[in-house]
Amino acid sequence: MLLYVTPERFKTMGLGVDLDDVEDFELRATLSRASARVNTLCAAPNLPQPHDFRGGTVTDEQHPFRLGYGPFEGAQREVFLFHWPVRTVGTLRVDLTNTQYISFTDDQLYVRNKSVEIISLAMTVNGLFGSALVPIIGLREPRCLVDYVYGYEIVVSEEQIDATDGLMYRAQNQFWTAADVVLKVGGAVQSTGFTIDRVEGTVTFDAPQAANSVVTVSYVTKLPPEIAMATALLAAASFSEREDRSRGMSGLRRLTVGEITLERDVAPRGGAGQWQSGKDAPPEVLDYLEGFQYTWVGAG
Repeated sequence: MLLYVTPERFKTMGLGVDLDDVEDFELRATLSRASARVNTLCAAPNLPQPHDFRGGTVTDEQHPFRLGYGPFEGAQREVFLFHWPVRTVGTLRVDLTNTQYISFTDDQLYVRNKSVEIISLAMTVNGLFGSALVPIIGLREPRCLVDYVYGYEIVVSEEQIDATDGLMYRAQNQFWTAADVVLKVGGAVQSTGFTIDRVEGTVTFDAPQAANSVVTVSYVTKLPPEIAMATALLAAASFSEREDRSRGMSGLRRLTVGEITLERDVAPRGGAGQWQSGKDAPPEVLDYLEGFQYTWVGAG
């Protein structure tokens, strides 16, 4: 399930949402819809699989590939991938026919943030070495298939975390990677006496800590905090709409009672606040997502 904020984390974010009569399954469904809408607002790719801002592994992503026959047609060396940021590329294969192909491994490839370039000696100014032996009957346009891993790795150093109950302390970010976690109490590194929940971003001690203890934690998260905050704000807005619908006020933009007028702040249709989804979204959400929008530019 695509879920950039878990229900337990949402309950602690202080967004002013009354969740007393909201069941966990409804909260989870709302957060899932908000996560999907974040992807829509960012124009995130759905091929060969839906994008996940927490990162993922892509297998056999296909792209057209130009071999560069003859002295006047340059060979393609760089392939722009669908999911960013690219971390590692396992293999890159160029299919010439349904049975003939040329494979390149990671030591023959140079990985960039959004693309991968072939640096193998098999590449010449006229194309792939030996391409003259490719039969005339084959693929009209050779295909390039790429296996790779994408995603963020954001280092957080000595973040002060606060207790949510007598034993549990919660960080500001969820979805920690498998990298080492360094926990300190009063500046002293702790190695035992606690458990870590990497999905929730929490540390639970075996025994209560002193009320004045300063607890810090260093970790690596794979989800940008802006994505999490935008998701939470969209979910909060959804619950606000839920309340309006329950009062028969769905779609209401302005309410005047006596001398008091209440007006909802909505991004103008067709204005600068509109993204590729064509839907209204709270301006604060768009601000958080500004640096994560996918723009597609053809590259040969």
